[in-house]
Amino acid sequence: MTNDGILALLGTIFPDRSWPKPFHLLQAAEQVRTGADPKAIAKAARTTTSRLLEIATVPDPVRAILGIGPSDIAPEMQLKARRILGQLLLGRAAERAFENIYRSEMHSHELELRDLRESRTDTDYRLYNGQGRPIYRINIKFHGARFRRAPELVGLDPMDCFALATYKIHNALQKQDKERLPYIFAIVGVPQLSGEVVGRAVPDDLVEIVGLIHAGKKVGNKRDFEDQVVEHCIKTQQPGFLETYQQIFHAHWHILSARKANKLLRELLFDRVYAMRIRGFAQQFRSAELDMHFSLSQDLIELREFLATLRREGLTKVATLMERGEY
Repeated sequence: MTNDGILALLGTIFPDRSWPKPFHLLQAAEQVRTGADPKAIAKAARTTTSRLLEIATVPDPVRAILGIGPSDIAPEMQLKARRILGQLLLGRAAERAFENIYRSEMHSHELELRDLRESRTDTDYRLYNGQGRPIYRINIKFHGARFRRAPELVGLDPMDCFALATYKIHNALQKQDKERLPYIFAIVGVPQLSGEVVGRAVPDDLVEIVGLIHAGKKVGNKRDFEDQVVEHCIKTQQPGFLETYQQIFHAHWHILSARKANKLLRELLFDRVYAMRIRGFAQQFRSAELDMHFSLSQDLIELREFLATLRREGLTKVATLMERGEY
């Protein structure tokens, strides 16, 4: 990708806002090249006039601000960037599908679903009642890879198995007990769909620019930049995102409360957390998490059934079912 190509791409990714640091210097330099006052622009960009004029006149302004250029990006960095974008797009597709399923099933304005993804906590959404009070925390979990050894190790069919880290169950229940706000996992899976698969459809120029910010040492908040690239993919209706969304929207969705997850964990600890039965598990699988494995068909409730009960019988009935560990 050329310098002009990077400038044009940044203009499309950030059409209505200032470019993130240090790319804001490229934006400022472009203003100087089109006749703006260097001193005023340098002050607004919080840099010196001499530095801004240097960037505006060098043949390779991208290298001047980052210390590297597109040609310096190693192939493994490109692969990393593609995987990152694919995983983020996968997550956004799942979140958007959940929103649309909720709206189509509830047919009601009494409950409001609020998006909390920007806070980057372990809560994707909160559900509020008509008085604006939060009533549920909802965290979306996507699973694509199947656990092939599930029949041998946890007694479940690979197509009927969902793994959830035990610490996530513990943290969810702690948050629920502290805030007195039921915590729900919304679970969806599409076999063989992963961030790597989704990433293959991401346009090369977007992969290159994300690879550039990871290879450079002078870019601050890389995640904000990645999120904006993902928003660009969604707004421009990239085919890879649309196809991923359709697959997830039409997949089987399930619900699992933190209370029921904890109840099953305690009841089936040695049956479903196979790591507990393996001597030296931590040494053999150093980066592995201790997962609890659930049966999608036996342990979880279908999302549409959950929403139908919520719509017909109300919050109290659903809260009671969750607290009993039935939902």
